[in-house]
Amino acid sequence: MAGSEHDQDAPTQVQPPAADTGARTPWEASRGRRIAVRSLIGLAVIVGLLSMFAVWSRQEVLNTNQWTKTSSALLEDPAVRDQVATYLTDQLYSNVNVQAEIEKQLPPALDRIAPAASAALRNLVDDLAQRALENPTVQSAWADANRAAHEQLVQVIEGGGPLVGTQDGVVTLDLSLLVKRIGERVGLPQSLISQIPPSAGKLTILKSQELKTAQNGAKVLKALAWILGPLALLLLALAVFLATGHRRQTLMSAGLAAVSVGLLVLVARNVVGSGVTNALIDEESLKPAVSAVWSISTDLLKGLAWQAVVLGLALVLAAWIAGPSKAATGLRRRLAPTLRDRPEVAFAGLGALLLILIAWGPTPGFHRPLFILILLIAAPLGLWALQRETLAEFPAGTSGVGSGLSLRARASGFAASLRGSDEPTEATSRVERLERLSSLHQGGALSDAEFAAEKQRLMQDGDGPGA
Repeated sequence: MAGSEHDQDAPTQVQPPAADTGARTPWEASRGRRIAVRSLIGLAVIVGLLSMFAVWSRQEVLNTNQWTKTSSALLEDPAVRDQVATYLTDQLYSNVNVQAEIEKQLPPALDRIAPAASAALRNLVDDLAQRALENPTVQSAWADANRAAHEQLVQVIEGGGPLVGTQDGVVTLDLSLLVKRIGERVGLPQSLISQIPPSAGKLTILKSQELKTAQNGAKVLKALAWILGPLALLLLALAVFLATGHRRQTLMSAGLAAVSVGLLVLVARNVVGSGVTNALIDEESLKPAVSAVWSISTDLLKGLAWQAVVLGLALVLAAWIAGPSKAATGLRRRLAPTLRDRPEVAFAGLGALLLILIAWGPTPGFHRPLFILILLIAAPLGLWALQRETLAEFPAGTSGVGSGLSLRARASGFAASLRGSDEPTEATSRVERLERLSSLHQGGALSDAEFAAEKQRLMQDGDGPGA
């Protein structure tokens, strides 16, 4: 009975000299801090979503290389290629009186067959155009023409250019040279090609009074594309920093937030694509081409979404490795000798893995200098944090302690090992075990509830009748 009463009073009688392990952490002391951390993660999700759409829009609208890549991919799609061939044929027949040209070539007695011959020739031209567009040489010419046209489009948004102008109150993109080039490639008679007027193939981009709005929009788009991505990462990092005592759980929440952003973008891409195709296009024959255009033009957006998913899963994995589960603890125990005695091997292995990922480029981010820079900074810092936690948990000479055990079982097992030793050593003293437990708590490996429970067990075991 006396022993039980003594056990109950033990937590209030013991005052560890090395650390004030009973002090409340900022997380415990401030409800506002918990709200701030959750708010930061929620805000990071919103900013991350906006960042992806801003980067995608900027790349597709203002990056000539990306537009050229997209336009080339569009021409390789059969449904899109069919519509391009039809457009070229329509341009020829809209600007050239093919029937009259045929009548000139026929004897007067055969003039009546000119309409039928014109219709038959139209089908032939359309077939020839489709075949020509499958030719790599023509596809290369298409890419070159799109590159030149897009460069001029960017020039007018940023200050003007020779092929894109504001004559007659509109901004136009002149594709007449491309129409003639494609016509030559498909083998159309030069007499027909020469009759294509300069107005053929000119597309209205925007009216001149809208040019200022487009220029301002381009500036805003550039700024958002550069700012929002780093801002989202900064918000997540700040949330982890503020979550003292709960950093591991917050890091996992940040990873899940990144995964959710990527999945939301993927779902939105599919839903919006289907909605646009069904809402704007009534003619069934055009829907495959429109669907292909949407899919190809948003391929970069899909890559950015998967990039967020991969990054989020990496954060979740890092949080799991630092956690109290049996598997994670065993992994840290096995890594402890290398991280303690040969850390250069661990960091060299991480560097080799990063180089492989950068060379492979599984997502678009691995081709972007900013993302690579962030990765090269964050990955070594993460390994350094894991090294600190592992060495605090498994100092020299104790790598075998806790083999296959959870943090909770290991903490209570320290006291049991002390009772079973006739001459307790300094390495197994209660103060040192409390210090180690406090270090794990401060590093985020133990939650507040887990820390409090383990501390109470250690104090009770140390002051009980068997101590």
